[in-house]
Amino acid sequence: MDISARIRENRKKMGLTQEQVANLLGVSTPAVNKWEKGATYPDITLLPALARLFRTDLNTLLCFDEDLTQQEVAEFLNDLGQKIRDESIEEGFLMAMEKAKEYPNSGELLHSIALVLEGALLMSGRPEEEKESYLPKINELYERAAESDDPRVAEKANYMLASGCIARGQFEKAQEKLDLLPQWNALDKRTLQANLWIKEGKITQAAELLERKLLTSVQTNLSVCDQLAKIALMEGDEEAAAAVADCAKKECEAFGLWEYNGHIVALEVAVSRKDVRGSTAALKAMLEAIFTPWTPGSAGVFRHAAQHCADHPGAVGKAILPPLLAELENNPRYDFLRGDEEFQELIREYGGRCKRK
Repeated sequence: MDISARIRENRKKMGLTQEQVANLLGVSTPAVNKWEKGATYPDITLLPALARLFRTDLNTLLCFDEDLTQQEVAEFLNDLGQKIRDESIEEGFLMAMEKAKEYPNSGELLHSIALVLEGALLMSGRPEEEKESYLPKINELYERAAESDDPRVAEKANYMLASGCIARGQFEKAQEKLDLLPQWNALDKRTLQANLWIKEGKITQAAELLERKLLTSVQTNLSVCDQLAKIALMEGDEEAAAAVADCAKKECEAFGLWEYNGHIVALEVAVSRKDVRGSTAALKAMLEAIFTPWTPGSAGVFRHAAQHCADHPGAVGKAILPPLLAELENNPRYDFLRGDEEFQELIREYGGRCKRK
């Protein structure tokens, strides 16, 4: 609700006409009418008197304390995503920043907007120098969300800020943000909640909760494998790195996860070693997996969780193809593959499929 609607709502609640408000404040009736239509705004010197007249405070009158419900945030995020898909990232940023101005203290909104914009930028396939121009705005949103009174929102925002600082090489600031996060805690109420539901006979709810926990854990393990493989390569132990990559692939297979994830660590290892054949083999498997539909329900272990896992990796499917191809074509890490015919054939083949999808 903007200030024009707030003035109109409070006037009616007080049982006053526009003329009465105008007389009490020493302004014209058309002026009050324009305020309520949003055509103009009250002079800053009138705001305290206006707040006293409506028996409220300035924060409430100016909508600074107003927040959005989770449903309203979700609806806006859907609209924002649609705006980016139908028009452009530029238009999406404009839309997002206007909403952030309207609700400057809604930590959940600010954090969610930052996540959507960062994700859209990542998936855009734009050159790194173009992406850089948008990052300060995204970072500002995270910083504002980190000041939220809601500790849950502040924690999520500080996590993203720490991650961004690490990526940019701002290690001291990254440590400052990490120090604001709670220590690792082995206690997880999801297991206890599932036990309670099992005792109460709510077995479907228990299964769904445990499956979602397991899916998150497995995906975390894959991320850890990626980090361990990088460390092994830094230590010069290629055999250990290859073993970790093999573990990651086997875990994906064991839990029936999206095949794409099973080759990420192998690609990292092969590229770090400048292994042409290993790199092209991993890339070929990953690119083909993009066109292989996958949902949690397609794996027997996760048959209850499917309907609540719309954000699983397989859901993005073909949407990741353009940015992946742009990365392969533009990132210097893949320069050693430029002269390989099989690599070039993969780029041509999937570039064509990208245009046809």
